[in-house]
Amino acid sequence: MTIIHYDIAAVVITVLSIFVYFRKKEASKLQNKIFLATLFSCLLAGIGAIGGFYTANGRPGLSFVPVVFTSLYMFAHNLTPLLFTAYIMVLIGINKKHKKKFFFIFFAPAILSLLLILTSPFSKLIFYYTSSVYNRGPLMPVLYSVAVLYFLLDFYYIIRYHSIIPNSTEAVFVTFIFSALISVVVQMLFPSMLIELFVQSVVLLFILLTIENNGEIYNGTTHVYNRRTFLLENLKSIEGNLTYQIILLKILNIRYFTKMFGFRFIQEVLQDIASYLCTLAGKDVVYDCENGNFALILYRDMQVKSGDIVDSLYRKFSHEWISHDISLTFEAQICRIMVPRDANSLENLINLIDTNDFKTENRISIIQEEQLRYMQRKAAIETAIEKALRENTLKVYFQPIYDCEKNKITSAEALVRLIDEDLGFVSPDEFIPIAEKNGTITAIGQFVFEEACHIFSREKLKEIGIEFIDVNLSTVQCMHKNLAEIFKNTLEHYGLTSKTINLEITESAAINSQETFQQTMKDLRGMNFSFSLDDYGTGYSNATYIFNMDFSVIKIDKSILWEAEKRESARIILRNTIRMIKEMNLKIVVEGIETKEQKELVVSLGCDYCQGYYFCKPVPKEQFIEFTKKFNFPS
Repeated sequence: MTIIHYDIAAVVITVLSIFVYFRKKEASKLQNKIFLATLFSCLLAGIGAIGGFYTANGRPGLSFVPVVFTSLYMFAHNLTPLLFTAYIMVLIGINKKHKKKFFFIFFAPAILSLLLILTSPFSKLIFYYTSSVYNRGPLMPVLYSVAVLYFLLDFYYIIRYHSIIPNSTEAVFVTFIFSALISVVVQMLFPSMLIELFVQSVVLLFILLTIENNGEIYNGTTHVYNRRTFLLENLKSIEGNLTYQIILLKILNIRYFTKMFGFRFIQEVLQDIASYLCTLAGKDVVYDCENGNFALILYRDMQVKSGDIVDSLYRKFSHEWISHDISLTFEAQICRIMVPRDANSLENLINLIDTNDFKTENRISIIQEEQLRYMQRKAAIETAIEKALRENTLKVYFQPIYDCEKNKITSAEALVRLIDEDLGFVSPDEFIPIAEKNGTITAIGQFVFEEACHIFSREKLKEIGIEFIDVNLSTVQCMHKNLAEIFKNTLEHYGLTSKTINLEITESAAINSQETFQQTMKDLRGMNFSFSLDDYGTGYSNATYIFNMDFSVIKIDKSILWEAEKRESARIILRNTIRMIKEMNLKIVVEGIETKEQKELVVSLGCDYCQGYYFCKPVPKEQFIEFTKKFNFPS
């Protein structure tokens, strides 16, 4: 006896799922629409199964009725493997990767099955009725073969794109496939137990309450997709090697208006902006990335509209935005990002969205390609810095400093070097400002300080004539309240005194008047650290820094020396600068010595130390030690 109760339960569960679906969410993404189609397919299959069962023994004149219901059941039920595979493809994002030719092949088996089902009332190849008794046709195995083919494709996608599928989602997919296969086997072994649709409806309800639960994908204020959804969508697309565009709208002064008009008012304004963006491109491509940042993701055919969308945004935000009779003058930036050309990783993309480094003079501006390249480079360097700190791959090079009186190398400047496996050598002039801005300069500075102490102690540098090592100190480092204590602990660990390290700070740092900075400098002086003023003669040159900060050494910037070779006026400046500093009983280092003539010039003017390529460029510790030994102790 056939047990129809499972099919009835399947219909009840599916109706409940459809009701919950429309109560909880909007079907705007293709993923959502395919899932809804799968629910209706399950519902129609259940109706067909129940109708076929109850009409099989009907009046002779109505013998076509069970045939219609059975055709409906088979048609809808055999759509499920196709729809579920399509659902997985869209959820992963690989549907955007495949070309039209693939989809012809993809749909072909399903179309064959459906044609066989629709023609079966006449051909009897799939099923037929004799005396109101249901019979399977000779080509029924074709339907099972097609279903197995799609399930195998499901497994392939799950395994192939395992890295970009959340574990919970992957578990649901595997559960659905195994449940479907097990239910087919059970129903084949026990034909009276019609459990296929019941199992399918239960798993679909579970998917609705987990994967399809949109409580976490929309922004609660603007009702478009949120930042998390944006990141997940791009993660899928980047991992899938897709080529697409992102249009980024940044409203720079949104916080200013929030303070002026209040949170609730600006929330309404953001809603209006999101609605406007939806009218330009459709709701399924608009994302609220927070803090006044909106993004539109454009695939395939939508990309041809990107120029028109950018133009529309520029015209719209060039005028005042009116809301509740209040005129708002937005400062906006519009940026078109080509993925992967402008951003080949999720980290790069996040940096482009969150950065405030796009500097323009116009209230409304379109960010150009060269600015994007700059940001891409900056993001890559930030990643390289973080990786180097994490993996301890930063290098410290040493540039010898020549003592004019002793005619020996008596000190050296420790200089950090970043050599990345992807970027190669990155100039300090490029990565140090980035590190200062994002705060990693503190970790870099501590690394250099500790490495200098470690090498001075382990390599016994005093024995080869090195009296101290110069270590650069950044302004950001000096804002660390515990810097003096950290340095003290490091020196004690290596059994050194503060006389071993001379701290260099730039002129721009010397003028810092913040309380934390001044207290840090006071604490360091209290530990008897000596200080050099680096790059003297550039930017902020002012003799008052020299005696206010109690410097021991003044390092004259190379630009003054190089100009002194060309012009008499510059030579006068150099001569008098050295004379003034000497009269203050301070030591002088002249940087940038590259020729014998330059060395002789600065020595004749009375400088104490020389530093430059004439002696040695910055080199790794082994070369530095070897050079110093040969220079100080010639055979």
